[in-house]
Amino acid sequence: MSHPSRSQQPQSPAAEAERLREAFAEVAYDVTPSVVPIAAIAREGRRRRRRRTAAVLGAACGVLLVPLVVVMLRGGVPGGQGEREQVTPPAASVSPSPSMSMPHAGKVRVVTPGERVTVSPGTKIWLTEDGKHWTEPDKPTQFRSVTDGNLDLSSPGVSLQESGREDGTVFLSGIFHGAGEPALVEIRTVAGAIDGTALTLAGEPGWGVWYAEVKVPESVRSSSDFLGGVTERVTVYDSAGGVIASQEFSS
Repeated sequence: MSHPSRSQQPQSPAAEAERLREAFAEVAYDVTPSVVPIAAIAREGRRRRRRRTAAVLGAACGVLLVPLVVVMLRGGVPGGQGEREQVTPPAASVSPSPSMSMPHAGKVRVVTPGERVTVSPGTKIWLTEDGKHWTEPDKPTQFRSVTDGNLDLSSPGVSLQESGREDGTVFLSGIFHGAGEPALVEIRTVAGAIDGTALTLAGEPGWGVWYAEVKVPESVRSSSDFLGGVTERVTVYDSAGGVIASQEFSS
């Protein structure tokens, strides 16, 4: 009967563990570890930190720019899609014509019988049921009747009285009659077109008084056009633009 050789004899657990450690040690010695890229790792770390810093700064700038964008859009910057304010340019000033003076803008007034209306210092005009009354500086009170038959109130018409002063100012006035309520009096003169004022009594009397003042320059007063008077045409309109009465006056 043969006996197993010594190499074939079973080993104890401790001996087996020792043999395994020796084998692993031999393998470990045969493996050369690679060099750790310390510099590359450091560069990558710095790069990532820079990216994070840039991202934070970009976000902060974006937050700061939002109010600026809103302000720009509200201010009406071209190309913006936000609310835009409309800027109204200042209205151009209109200088009065050098050829005439219009101290009283045209309008319509409903007056009571006998109510004095001041046209200019010393010049007043008023209405009664029987006609037109007025006074001027250094002149007696004057009157034009609407009941004496001199005016045909059955058809539209306009009468005219003119009175000049030394400074070239001319007081124009008269009676108009026709169907409708007056809204505008347009007066064409040798010095240009002006608006007159209409005075009426309450109710529908069928007539009223118009007046205006115009300052005629010396160049016009000395011309032949001034010899026939100042007024060329008077037209009274209603609120719809219809003509209540119109009269041509030869100059």
